[in-house]
Amino acid sequence: SRHLLTSPEQQRTNLAKGGRVYHNLTKKIKKEQTMRDIAGDTKTARRPSGLIKAGSDYKFPVHSSTRAQDEEEGESDGNDLDFILPKLNLCILIVGTHGDVLPFCSLAKQLQEHGHRVRIATHDVHRQTVTSRSIEFYPLAGDPKQLSQWTVESGGRITGEARAAMADPSVLKKKDAMLKEIYTSCWGAVSEPDPLSPYYEMFGNANGSMKSNSNFVADAVIANPPCMGHLNVCEALAIPLHIMFPQPWYYGTVEYPHPFSGLSYDKPASSTGTQAKANYASYSIFEGVLHANFGSFINQWRNATLKLPPIPWNHNFANQIASCNIPFSAMWSPSFCPKPQDWPEQCQVVGTFTQFAGKAVTKVELSEEDTIKFAD
Repeated sequence: SRHLLTSPEQQRTNLAKGGRVYHNLTKKIKKEQTMRDIAGDTKTARRPSGLIKAGSDYKFPVHSSTRAQDEEEGESDGNDLDFILPKLNLCILIVGTHGDVLPFCSLAKQLQEHGHRVRIATHDVHRQTVTSRSIEFYPLAGDPKQLSQWTVESGGRITGEARAAMADPSVLKKKDAMLKEIYTSCWGAVSEPDPLSPYYEMFGNANGSMKSNSNFVADAVIANPPCMGHLNVCEALAIPLHIMFPQPWYYGTVEYPHPFSGLSYDKPASSTGTQAKANYASYSIFEGVLHANFGSFINQWRNATLKLPPIPWNHNFANQIASCNIPFSAMWSPSFCPKPQDWPEQCQVVGTFTQFAGKAVTKVELSEEDTIKFAD
């Protein structure tokens, strides 16, 4: 896909204007590719709720003013798109424990039912969990148990990381080395076959289609935030990225701080007060710390492996996900914690994913007192 990108000079110009290298370009590229593939097919259909089945034909959302005009004329509800959704190669990048992987297994199965090919790329220790569900797998680097242990030791806070580094500098070196390995393994996850794909049957899965389709290049990526190489590999392939996570990340809000900031979760007295401002700033500060620590390594990797220009060293490029308006789906119940009012449109609270079939759960309105009792 790289020949479809702009020239290196234009890429650098785009970077200087705001760090949105592939975000808007990807939409145009993918639309043009799809329209060429299905030229002549002018059918239209409504976009179904939830996931969209491959082969469904629908229209892009129109501008708000046009949407209002169409609705007045009874022609459209604004949720129509203007091309047939092709079958996609979807890669789900996950860094974390067994509990992080399971919800995405449920999402992967649903995407498969809608006609897409799905690969989950995560730590090799989770291979059996993934392949036993007839989902393709790719091994990411890193040891989730060791990562979890380091998080517990630091208390899951930036200040705890600093204290741990001062107490034993070798720990920080080991952690940095592992995170760099995770970074670089993301490229293979979106562009290479699983090294063990010919031997899936040895892991409890003899799915013939998985064995015959060992070659893989992603059309789109879903990732959780700890998998920090996601944006770079998507830029290299000029494909879309969607972030999903059961904790707030990247996008600041005055309502609560970044999970790793160590700030209080008490409700701010005012949306313009000191606590609220600190909450909002904690997201950019956290990303800034990562950018300062790994920025040089990332630029070397981008140049040597991904053939991309370097990311400039200034605060505008520290929180690249927010700067590029990458969609973020918060995987918790909106009844328990609604979407913050200051989150942008591309951020939504979607709930979690499960494969368990059972009775539908009706929405229950809980008072603040009920919520406090539940938390206690």
